[in-house]
Amino acid sequence: MIFKLARQHKSILFLFINGPHHVYHLVIPALRFAALNNKIETIFISGNPVNTQIINDTKAITGINNFTLVDIPLPLRYRLKNYKNRLYPPVYTRIKKIIKYLENANAIISTSHNFPDYLSRYKIKVPTLFYLYHGTGTREYGFETSLEKFDHILIPGKYHRDRLKESLSLKDDQIEMIGKPKLDYLKIKLSENKKLFNNENPIFYYNPHWEIELSSYLKWKEIILQFFKKNKNYNLIFSPHPLVGHLSTKRGYEINEKDIAEDNILVDMGSNQCLDGTYTSIADIYIGDISSMVTEWVLQKPRPCIFINAHNVNWKNNDNYYMWKFGKVVNELKEFEEAITESISYNQYNEIQKILKSEFIYTTEKSSSDMFADFITKKVCDI
Repeated sequence: MIFKLARQHKSILFLFINGPHHVYHLVIPALRFAALNNKIETIFISGNPVNTQIINDTKAITGINNFTLVDIPLPLRYRLKNYKNRLYPPVYTRIKKIIKYLENANAIISTSHNFPDYLSRYKIKVPTLFYLYHGTGTREYGFETSLEKFDHILIPGKYHRDRLKESLSLKDDQIEMIGKPKLDYLKIKLSENKKLFNNENPIFYYNPHWEIELSSYLKWKEIILQFFKKNKNYNLIFSPHPLVGHLSTKRGYEINEKDIAEDNILVDMGSNQCLDGTYTSIADIYIGDISSMVTEWVLQKPRPCIFINAHNVNWKNNDNYYMWKFGKVVNELKEFEEAITESISYNQYNEIQKILKSEFIYTTEKSSSDMFADFITKKVCDI
């Protein structure tokens, strides 16, 4: 635990200093907290202009504005176009810019599981630390020992509760199930229907993960693009995790599919639509590998999934690949083509997707964001 300190007045910090993909998980619950607590100083800290825009757009939609937004200026080199193909600086470089806010806070809410280590690096002492999961993945990094340093961990559901208890030394009152707040964002954001293609053909959504050693991106991107170039009766949204592009220079691979011009292929290497639920709400069939985006896909509504086993993993008894139970796993082109045909007809994994949905996401009559706001409010009042 982080050392406790008394504060003369209550100041609550919500940190939006990771990439934009974190913001969509925290912005609605943070706004709900602000709406509930007029007498508590609520501060949102943004680490880059994209995060700031998402916060301001969501504020405009909800009408909730009783918070202070602190925008950390970008270093000059990041204002230059395509600096190392990164749109925003690493989290640890943002910490030293906001030390005075961190030192004066009664509580901090973060979506970065390494955040306590950053505080220790700068010898910052905070009364209470909250961690909100920014995904619903099953890989080991989501259950690292760094989470033990948080006072409270807000989790999506029973699966994560049980696995955290098995993996870490946590007290029962450190874990709180609140569901998945990003779903509340999607309900607000996706009220308008968007049309991406000028036809009514099935839409496939290919969303490879950013960790190249585990992703299908390098080994399968050309295979998938060529398949859809030849099969114009299908549409494809080709949208890797934005970090695929950001890390390309560092990892030594090229991004050469940005300028593809096909009526049935939409390539998006990093717009907000990659992250805000636009594509998961519009597409009919999911193609992926190890991204936790698939849980968001199933939670919006059960639909067919195809998983690319690009590295010939023995996955069936491996918790890191637990989500592959959601759909068909393919190892080669022929299996991929067969899975495409099957997925058009029906979703043979519909029932198991419904079961796993209940296992992953805790629900009550209250929204996830309201559960979050109520829990934080109760704990803050106890500080």
